[in-house]
Amino acid sequence: MIRRLLALLVACLALPGALAQNLVLGTKLELNTLDPHFFAAFPTGSSHEYLYDKLVVLDDKLRVTPSLAESWKLLDDLTWEFQLRKGVVFHDGSPFTADDVLFTIERVPNVPNSPNSFSQFTKAIEKVTRVDDHTIRIRTKAPHPLLPNDLANVWIISSRAAKGATTADFNSGKAAIGTGPYRLVEWVNGQRLVVERNDRYWGPKPAWARVTERVIAKDPTRLAALLTGEVDAIDAVPIPDLDRLRKEKRFALFHGAAALVHYVALDSAREVSPFVTARDGKPLAGNPLKDRRVRKALSLALNRDLIVKRIMEGSAVPASQLLSSEFPGASPNLRPDPYDPAKAAALLKEAGWGEGFRIVLHATAERYPNDASVALAIAQMWTRIGLKAEVETLPGSVFFTRASKQDFSAFAAQYGAEEASNSLRALVATRDPARGFGTANRTRYSNPAVDALLTASLESMDEAARQAKLAQAIDLAMEDQPLIPVFYPVFEFAARQDLVITPRAQRRFNAMMVAPRT
Repeated sequence: MIRRLLALLVACLALPGALAQNLVLGTKLELNTLDPHFFAAFPTGSSHEYLYDKLVVLDDKLRVTPSLAESWKLLDDLTWEFQLRKGVVFHDGSPFTADDVLFTIERVPNVPNSPNSFSQFTKAIEKVTRVDDHTIRIRTKAPHPLLPNDLANVWIISSRAAKGATTADFNSGKAAIGTGPYRLVEWVNGQRLVVERNDRYWGPKPAWARVTERVIAKDPTRLAALLTGEVDAIDAVPIPDLDRLRKEKRFALFHGAAALVHYVALDSAREVSPFVTARDGKPLAGNPLKDRRVRKALSLALNRDLIVKRIMEGSAVPASQLLSSEFPGASPNLRPDPYDPAKAAALLKEAGWGEGFRIVLHATAERYPNDASVALAIAQMWTRIGLKAEVETLPGSVFFTRASKQDFSAFAAQYGAEEASNSLRALVATRDPARGFGTANRTRYSNPAVDALLTASLESMDEAARQAKLAQAIDLAMEDQPLIPVFYPVFEFAARQDLVITPRAQRRFNAMMVAPRT
């Protein structure tokens, strides 16, 4: 009897340490594939970090730092040489070599049916050459100073495990073998990802022996899971509940600036737009959104400070461009458009639309914090300058499918980028799949002058000249107003009091951001 009691006591004393080895996260990010080259999106960028590594990564200030590549240098304006890390092994025990990098870069543009291809990050590459097992040379088609930044988006896979593999092979776990800090245990699409520590990981030892990510898309349900102890930490804390959690001593809140913009895209390319009509619903002879004055009026009508304060409850910052000026490449010249409904109305009248028109703003529902409420606020502000503005919200999967088909006249969404040229290249540049331009340009906006400046910046090896050209491209694009930057979100996290979360500028939530409080 005494022995049993002693055994029970020992077990109880050991329990906290055992529990500390396991972490359960409740996340809004819905991982839909284990194929690291199928879909360039927030959930994959976050969860794939368990399983795979990249040649280089971005630090908390979005600066390029070593990972599987220990160092790199320019041999000439077109040729980069990368020294690869030695002694790294994949989860199956096979060694990481230059062959895996060549295999990866060849695979990236050839993944069928990708909704947002990673090829945008390899389009600049003309050829990859193996020098030896741990040295490669990458030749670009033109001078491309941002090649390391691009490669910070590309996960390296095993040429042995993934040879001939399809996306289905990755999703089954058969090919999901990387060099990352964790190994795959289980993945159920839309429900959970379970991983265990990779004891042969080349980097710092992961803090957790086992991690379970539970997808909990509904904000109230995710918060309830934290409050009841079902999960240890959550992301995307519902904004209305922040004050409540501040008063709960059992939990700690964490927040950080996001390299992300909440924007409204406008259909300025077509002569007739599907959801722009006369106020009575009758067809219009033309599309008012083609006029820059109308687009500027819609921006000036927005009270960004009020949206940030009332709708986002301080968890955002008014936006002037596609990436906050605190991050690399952003223009130093821009400020958020001031709230000026009188000037907005005057611009509408000057453009010949003084009587207004009807417009439907499409938005997601519960994909981003307060997304539906933000859309309603924007529509109300447009109504105050004489428009008949309405809102239609849709689930994210339906929304983006329809947006990609150009079904909308105006839509609200978010986009994240690690460097300002990336967001300009994806959202604003004329769609050109061969160059990786316009990958998320769902309105087919085109401005040759912006394209020329962007191209010049992407090909300039002189850093000062590159930044100057990029700033000019951003300034010109924002002046033309193909889309309206509304605000930069602030990421909000909550965890048990004994945990610490280190926010990242990228939209991420994973176990590498969570550590026991010391």
